[in-house]
Amino acid sequence: MKKLTAIKNKLHRCFCTIRARILLCTFSLIALICVIITSISYFLVLDNLRQNLIQTSETRLSFLCESIDANVSNVNSFIRACQISTKVINFTKEKEPSDNQAKREAHDFVMENYTANAALPSQLIRMVIIGKSRKDIVQVVEPPYSSIAISADAIRSLPYFETLHEHMEEIATGVLPDSFCTTKEIPMIPVLYPIEHPYKAEEIGYIFTEMSTSVITSPVRNYLSERDSRFFFYMNGHLYQFQNETLVPYENTFEVVDDQSNLALNPDTHIQTVRIRNELDELETLTIITRPLDTRGWHIVECVDESQLIEDVFSVLFSIVLITIAAASCIGVFLSWFLSRTVNVPVKQLQARIRRIENGDFSRDLSTEWPHELGDIGKTINDLSENVLLLMEQRIEDERQKREYEYKMLQSQINPHFLYNTLNSIKWMATIQNSPGIAEMTTSLSRLLKDISKGATNLVTIKHELDLINDYFIIQQYRYGGTITLTFHVEDEALLSCQILKFTLQPLVENAIFHGIEPKGTAGSIVIHIYQDETGDIHIDVTDDGVGMEPELTARLLHMETPASSSFFKEIGVSNVHKRLQYEFGEQYGLSIRSRKGSFTTISILLPFREGKTYDKTDYR
Repeated sequence: MKKLTAIKNKLHRCFCTIRARILLCTFSLIALICVIITSISYFLVLDNLRQNLIQTSETRLSFLCESIDANVSNVNSFIRACQISTKVINFTKEKEPSDNQAKREAHDFVMENYTANAALPSQLIRMVIIGKSRKDIVQVVEPPYSSIAISADAIRSLPYFETLHEHMEEIATGVLPDSFCTTKEIPMIPVLYPIEHPYKAEEIGYIFTEMSTSVITSPVRNYLSERDSRFFFYMNGHLYQFQNETLVPYENTFEVVDDQSNLALNPDTHIQTVRIRNELDELETLTIITRPLDTRGWHIVECVDESQLIEDVFSVLFSIVLITIAAASCIGVFLSWFLSRTVNVPVKQLQARIRRIENGDFSRDLSTEWPHELGDIGKTINDLSENVLLLMEQRIEDERQKREYEYKMLQSQINPHFLYNTLNSIKWMATIQNSPGIAEMTTSLSRLLKDISKGATNLVTIKHELDLINDYFIIQQYRYGGTITLTFHVEDEALLSCQILKFTLQPLVENAIFHGIEPKGTAGSIVIHIYQDETGDIHIDVTDDGVGMEPELTARLLHMETPASSSFFKEIGVSNVHKRLQYEFGEQYGLSIRSRKGSFTTISILLPFREGKTYDKTDYR
């Protein structure tokens, strides 16, 4: 019992090793590959052999159709010659004279053409020429089939004569027994042809023919007498099976399961998978090839024998399976031995190295840098362990510099408290000396400097931003002597609480003053229009009536790195504002520019509606 337990434990430890797993995976993979290769080979070989078999059968079937068409065409040519013969027409046109000269001439003509064609005796059982105005006939018949006397009335009294008369020159009745041969039952195909008056549109007689079924059965016997092959014939709705070298009526029908006519070489050929009932009344699935003949309503059908095909497929597959298993087994054994020696030890060392890295040991371990692919992995792990801290620090630094670039604003280098005290002193001196303009401009500058000193990366409300613009514009208004005006148009007061990046509007207003209105040399105006679209986003349009811009400059302005020309806000250009907005709110937001040379320029800001805290200072209408 202890031995069994020890053996089980040993086997368990063995199968838990990497070597055992590699062996198991390798042989499992080999088995899977064998199954896949065998399956693919089976379907490919079966499909290829089946296509070859079908196309070979189709080719042979085309030769068979040509042979049958040639036989029927030979009979039809003989009948056509008789239809247009003057001697035959004279025989059918006249009433019965006493000398029978017309009958002899017609008989001689028919026999001369009949005996000149060596194939006709085996293709044509009987041909009878009947005149409407006479009772005698001209007949061509082979001796084995001439058993009783035939008259015109006997032919007209046939039960299928009216059917033949309604379908002149067509095979309307299918295969029937010869009614005029009493010694044995001879299958034949009756056809009735008209003889027309040469000058009037009327029938003056008929040519009654009994075509031998050998026109069909003889080519089948000579060309396609394959083992277990089955052939069927459609004759204007009548279905016959070729059996024992004759045509036997077939009562069952074909149930089409699948149409595979795309495999056919000829567009007129139909290849189908059908179900039929065999002699044991069992459903049988077969592949049939149907090809039309030149005779209207005639089709020949061959059932493809796939039994030999299956045998060939299994023979090929058996060889493939043996070769695949032998080759895969040899390869698998070698790979298992090689991989277990090459991978086990390095993998264990790499795992230990990774665990040390997880515990914070980023020192380089040269023992894991082997002279092969796993050594490359060990070297890469060592490189990563040495550089991970540097990369993290570099990443943090890059992010910090990026954010600084995105939100870079000019910071005053002068102590803000000193500036506030100095500006307040100037303000009081201007007030005492009755200079309200200096006092107002100093107050505006003081508020601007105070906002700058608070930093440039925070979000503010639109109302706060408009207050900053108002302070900035007061300074510029005094600079330009009141020749420029700034108008605010806010469609909804609730929009003033929307958040915006600080100092977004200032560079746009500065751009409108310095590059739009100032080059014009006359007074100008700036309009800031704030509204909300149907999607809920906020639009802020800054429009000036300055000199405008060329379309090329308009297209490049948002991507230009050139800063604004103002010395005070020179770090904040229009393209920088566009980038800051996209970094903060997303790629779909930012600036867009419309301008007309000599007329106007409108810079539009698109923002999402983010409500922030607002306050009351100035009323914007």
